[in-house]
Amino acid sequence: MTGVDPDQARRLLERELAKQDYSGAHVTWWDRASRSFLDWLGTIGPDGLGSEGFGRTVLVIAIVVLVAVVVLVVVARGLPRRRARLAATADGGVFDGDDQRTAATLAAAARRAFDVGDHDQAVLEGYRAIARGLGERDLVPDVPGATARAIADRASTPFPGLADHLHVAAVTFDAVRYLGDRADEPGARQVLETERTLRGTRPARVGGPTVPA
Repeated sequence: MTGVDPDQARRLLERELAKQDYSGAHVTWWDRASRSFLDWLGTIGPDGLGSEGFGRTVLVIAIVVLVAVVVLVVVARGLPRRRARLAATADGGVFDGDDQRTAATLAAAARRAFDVGDHDQAVLEGYRAIARGLGERDLVPDVPGATARAIADRASTPFPGLADHLHVAAVTFDAVRYLGDRADEPGARQVLETERTLRGTRPARVGGPTVPA
């Protein structure tokens, strides 16, 4: 089988595209790119197809195309971590809409999860126990959509000595629920200990319950 030089390849493609079957087709960006590539290919002499310079040119083109595809995919889909952060911003509530469990029930669920090594669930249930407990004590109502960090901020007023612990627990909760991180044993233990300490601590005198933003 004899080879086809660039001029012949271009003429064959043009002849094929000129058939009636293609007469109604719209010109796309791929058509324009293909035509430009064929025009460029036609400028290369037959003796140059196997040359070292031709090989380098094809390699450069392949690399440029690959980089362009990667950029397009990243722009279209977004980086996973950034998508997770955007999701946390859009929906950062501590509770699901139908979760009406008491603080005691949530705390027990957190301890059970911790005992079996499910640190992610221990963090989630433990912080929910913190939030629900504050609501049951009329200190920080767990209003729908209240975020973990907002609850920690407001709880720092009646519990100034636990402010740092509350904020660490809130960050751990957000990381597990919204950023897709895995909790480790120390992180889960910190949340559970904060819940237990908060439950047994008398709040400072405040003017009334502080509603999270």
